[in-house]
Amino acid sequence: MNTLVRTYWFALFTLHEYLRSGRVVVEMAATAVAYYLFFRRWTMPMTPEYFFSTAGLFSLGLTVYTASTVLALGDRAVGYVVLARRLGRAPYLLGLYLTVLAVAWGMYAVLCLLVAVTNPLQGSGFVDWVLGTIPLLLNIALLTAFLTLLTPMVLSAPWRLAVLALVALAFSGSLIGGSTLSSLPEPVAVALDVMRTILSAPLLPAFTGFAISVSRDYRGASAVVPVAQLFLVIGVLAFAVYSFAKRELVFSG
Repeated sequence: MNTLVRTYWFALFTLHEYLRSGRVVVEMAATAVAYYLFFRRWTMPMTPEYFFSTAGLFSLGLTVYTASTVLALGDRAVGYVVLARRLGRAPYLLGLYLTVLAVAWGMYAVLCLLVAVTNPLQGSGFVDWVLGTIPLLLNIALLTAFLTLLTPMVLSAPWRLAVLALVALAFSGSLIGGSTLSSLPEPVAVALDVMRTILSAPLLPAFTGFAISVSRDYRGASAVVPVAQLFLVIGVLAFAVYSFAKRELVFSG
């Protein structure tokens, strides 16, 4: 319980400092520009499919910026002082993570509010909005957990390169396939295909969640996709906390 309390207060403190410093102006300006370019009232009502696909991509892109900024603030020498006051490594990292989520989810909420007031979605009620929002928010949480794992204070450079190489291999289907794959020796081609299948499996909930966010269709097996997203978030975040706890503490800032 003490760990949860310390995490909460450190996240609240970090969020307050982030807002007070004015860094959030970048996210606010980006949200305003995105609304003006993509979501303001047109001659035709905006469809839910367009909103959730466009808002999903924008929110993920904005999350990358917010995560890089907040985690860079945590990767400074002042962190030694904070950790020395019995905060603990897990609450420290989770506090930074929750700060990113608060800002990213908050900007998405602002965007939704602007659209709901000025240009409501065509044939979409509150329930449809919630059904489209849940997997989108979980994808933001998953991306934030992955970026937290890749921060220099959590993983060393060789391990970050290894993780990125595995992700690149999982996405290599569009780069290594067809004639390129057939030109390789059969054992190499089979091994590459097996590794690609195994590594791409954890990414399936994220891509399926994005599709469900656009379609809002939870029939059949789609109903368990948000649960899979949530467990994937917990798994990646737990690995990040474990790696941060085991690594020699060296802040780069």
